[in-house]
Amino acid sequence: MCVPGCDAWGMSHNDGQPDDVQPGGVALRDPFVGAPFTEAVRRFWRKYTVFTGRASRSEFWWWWLTSFAIGLVLQLVPQAFTPDAPLLENPVGSYLFVLWAVVTLVGGLALGARRLHDANRSGFWQFLHVLPGIGSLVLFVMFVLPSNPKGTRFDLQPGAAAATTRKR
Repeated sequence: MCVPGCDAWGMSHNDGQPDDVQPGGVALRDPFVGAPFTEAVRRFWRKYTVFTGRASRSEFWWWWLTSFAIGLVLQLVPQAFTPDAPLLENPVGSYLFVLWAVVTLVGGLALGARRLHDANRSGFWQFLHVLPGIGSLVLFVMFVLPSNPKGTRFDLQPGAAAATTRKR
């Protein structure tokens, strides 16, 4: 929760230091290299609408695997109640899967943008998803790329939030 004098990242406008250091000792605004599963999922929800900054490969891929597993479970659990329906064609499962996709859409795009930033790419590269097949393949390769030190240009610079707030 943010108190007066801090921004949505939990940064104080006075000293530029994070108010919210995560259990791994990494500030929420920084990429968590080697993030464990639980921290990656927690960071996804805490930074659901944050398109600035960076996300490590572990943050990205732990969430991707989690989201995939939840989507699969949402498809398969209703199958137990309607065994006559063809596998993965249960309408209830399909509705639950689409609901999950809608609920996590913004957070997934934000995480994808932060992952691309960590590889020193613009988040707008995600528009490649509209190209059938090849676009997602190119993005997969970009998401696998290691961190690039030049990606820090996408980080929220200390004092930038304070300057933006003062102008309002």
